[in-house]
Formats: sequence, structure tokens, C-alpha cells
Amino acid sequence: MAAFAVVGLLSILPTIRFISWNRQAVANPSFLVPPAELASVKTYIRAEAFVFLLIPVFAAAMARGYGY
Repeated sequence: MAAFAVVGLLSILPTIRFISWNRQAVANPSFLVPPAELASVKTYIRAEAFVFLLIPVFAAAMARGYGY
């Protein structure tokens, strides 16, 4: 269950950045995403995907009775 919370928390920063970038792109059509921010968001999304992939593993473990 904690994995769901971690995925949710990891998705907050990229979502805020996407909204910010969209607003800036609408205001300035020549807007380019700064490379440092893009790298940061990529790192968060990769971490989020990794934890998301662990959810079925944890579910299978719970179904077999591990963790009690």
C-alpha cells in the first residue's frame, strides 16, 4: 500500500512542472524547457515507474501471505 503513496508523491513535482511549462509555452511560443529541469523531471518519472513496477510484486507477495 505504501508503494501507491510513493508513486503519488513522486508524481507531484513532474505534474507541477508540466503545468508550469505549458503556461510558459502558451505565453511564449519560443519557450524551451531548461535542460536541468528536464533532467530532474526525467529522474522523478523513472523513479515513479520503478516503484510502479514493484506494485504487482508486492501484491503477489501479499497474496501468498508474506508480511504478516
